[in-house]
Amino acid sequence: MFKKIFTITSILLLIACGGGSTAETTVVNISSLGSEMKYDVEEFTVKAGSKVKVVMKNNTPSDFMGAMLHNVVILKDESAAPMIIQLAEGNDGEPYADGRILAMTPLADKQEEMSVEFTAPTKPGKYLYVCTYIAHAGSMRGYMIVE
Repeated sequence: MFKKIFTITSILLLIACGGGSTAETTVVNISSLGSEMKYDVEEFTVKAGSKVKVVMKNNTPSDFMGAMLHNVVILKDESAAPMIIQLAEGNDGEPYADGRILAMTPLADKQEEMSVEFTAPTKPGKYLYVCTYIAHAGSMRGYMIVE
């Protein structure tokens, strides 16, 4: 009888130990370089199919004159960039929900932080990310490398 209880208890403990594991989330911090229209991270690498959290920090000084919003928009296909950017610029820099966008943070105002969580593509490759605020995409761009 004791042997049966011990065996059942051991099995239940093994199941309980292994069942709670979850995949780790890779956190990527991307900031603007002060009042410049540049990211401080122009390339980062993640594992295919992994969980990713991108945190965008707008480091534009709060006393900077005028609007200086930033975001991070990761595209599924780089060839979609001109259209996504053009549509966003016609919408005050906010991209429209579009099947060609893998993930995007909301626009962050001066000294504000925004984030987005998503699952990296299972297909290895280079995925372009840009800031879609008006006239920023030319200099605010980088690549997410999926391995």
